[in-house]
Amino acid sequence: MNLPLLILRPLDGALQTGRRAKEWGLHVVVDPLFVVEPIAWSGPETQDFDALLLTSANALRFGGPQLNAYRSLPVLAVGEKTAAAASAAGFHVAEMGATNAQDLLGSLDNDRYRNILWLAGENHTDLSALDQRLEIVPVYRSNAIALGEQAKACLAGEAVILLHSARTAKHFVSELDRLGLPKSRHHVLAFSEKVAGAAGQGWKNVQTASHPDDDALLSLAGALCRSC
Repeated sequence: MNLPLLILRPLDGALQTGRRAKEWGLHVVVDPLFVVEPIAWSGPETQDFDALLLTSANALRFGGPQLNAYRSLPVLAVGEKTAAAASAAGFHVAEMGATNAQDLLGSLDNDRYRNILWLAGENHTDLSALDQRLEIVPVYRSNAIALGEQAKACLAGEAVILLHSARTAKHFVSELDRLGLPKSRHHVLAFSEKVAGAAGQGWKNVQTASHPDDDALLSLAGALCRSC
C-alpha cells in the first residue's frame, strides 16, 4: 500500500513540491493551509544599503514593481529556489545560504555587507545581525485558512504529512484539534527540528529532514510512503 503524501504549504511552493513528489511516483494531495498575498509597501532609499536579503521567492512573486528600485543591490539568497527566482527576475545573486538566514548572515564579510535590506514576509523569523544593520520591510503576508476538504479526506486514513514551517505545523495541529481529528495514525515529515518541535507529540512517528530542502524531505517521503 502506498500512503498519500499531504502537502500543506502555500500553493506555488506546494505545486513545486508536488511535481517533484510525483516524479518519485508518490500519490500527492495538495491542499494549502495558507494563502499568500501582497501587501502595500514602500522601501527605503537604495543607496543606504549594500545588499538585499531574500529568504523566500514570495518576496519576488508578490513584491511588485517597487522591486525594480533594488536591482543594483547584490542579493543574499536563502535556498536554491530563492536564488533561482532572483536570477530569473534579473537580480545578481552574490551569496547563497543553503540552510537558513541566520547562518547566511553569520557567514558574510561584514566589511562588505554592513547595511542589509530584508524584503520579508509579514510573519518572519527573528534574525540576529551582529555587525550588520538589518532593515526589515514586509512585502507579503501568508493568511492561515481552514483545513480543506481534500486534506480532510486524505486524513480519514493513514497519511504522510509534509510540514515546511513551524507556523504551518502549529496551525495544522490547531485545525486537527478543532475538527476532532486524531494525530496518532499519521506520519509527520518535518523540514527542520524547529518544525518537528512545533508539530508536537502524539503522531505515529515524526522524522526530520537531514537538510532543510525538498530533496531531503522527499527522500524520507519516498521511503515511508512505500514502506507502509
